[in-house]
Amino acid sequence: MDHGHEHGHDHHHGHAHDHHHHHHDHGHDHGVGDYYLEQLLTIFICAAFGVVAILMYRFRMLNIVLVDVFHPWVLGGGIVLLVLAAVRGVALWSAAGAHAHAHDHEHGPDCDHGHEHGPECDHAHGHDSPGGHHHDHAPGDGHSHGNIFWRVVVLAFPLLLFCLGLPNKGFSKDWLDRRLGKDPEIGEVAAVEAKGGDALTFSFDELNASTTDPGKRQAYEGRTVRVKGQLRSSGSGKYTLFKMKMTCCAADTIPLKAVIKAGFVSQLPDDAWVTAEGVLQYVELPDKKQFLPVIRVKDASGLQKATPE
Repeated sequence: MDHGHEHGHDHHHGHAHDHHHHHHDHGHDHGVGDYYLEQLLTIFICAAFGVVAILMYRFRMLNIVLVDVFHPWVLGGGIVLLVLAAVRGVALWSAAGAHAHAHDHEHGPDCDHGHEHGPECDHAHGHDSPGGHHHDHAPGDGHSHGNIFWRVVVLAFPLLLFCLGLPNKGFSKDWLDRRLGKDPEIGEVAAVEAKGGDALTFSFDELNASTTDPGKRQAYEGRTVRVKGQLRSSGSGKYTLFKMKMTCCAADTIPLKAVIKAGFVSQLPDDAWVTAEGVLQYVELPDKKQFLPVIRVKDASGLQKATPE
């Protein structure tokens, strides 16, 4: 009995293994593109922060938000960021070139992956999964890169503020009013006898420090002093001279104050920067055990406009 066992299909199993059918690239080019895009955006953001740090130092914008001692550190940080961004950019360029060269070398310019594989084919596929091809993954494969765009938006916000020219000025009048509070009540205080001699130029820090030192109070009282600060009228020839002291950054700024007694009405606007020159005395504040510096200005020449700080 002849069993021909005719099959309706070829027993040879030609294993027509068309790589086009399996989409050989598996989206790897897309993953590599995402990786390099992520790296480029990160390099751009870091370089932009470096440029902003340098420009804020160059145009003295840091004076508004940060104490002077930290300014060189900001400048140095900006320079370091630019150098690191440049180094990383060169490394990424080299990596991209090497990857492109390796890809061309592996497949060849004329490779179309259209060949078929029979059962005797010894072509090494490295089948790690059914019908799957094992490929060396390029940098970044298997990672999600979608969040990079949101990170860029968040990181770019400070850069946008800088492009808008911020910070561009000091504290607002409302903020100053809240920090300064009410003027201290010292009432009518008799003037001390002037000691004469050359005028002593004080910074506001030095003037403020002298109020807590009995020896300095005794040495300086009655001397003519020169102090720079901002002027605010309290009415009837009385003024508050103040300066905002920044210990570290704008958030910890506190006011340093002195009282100016004058026998005239100044035409200078509130919050104008002036150099006040007059006889210094110290007045003890009631119930506070603190001393307030009082400068008695003789005439209008004792209040001169000064360069803002």
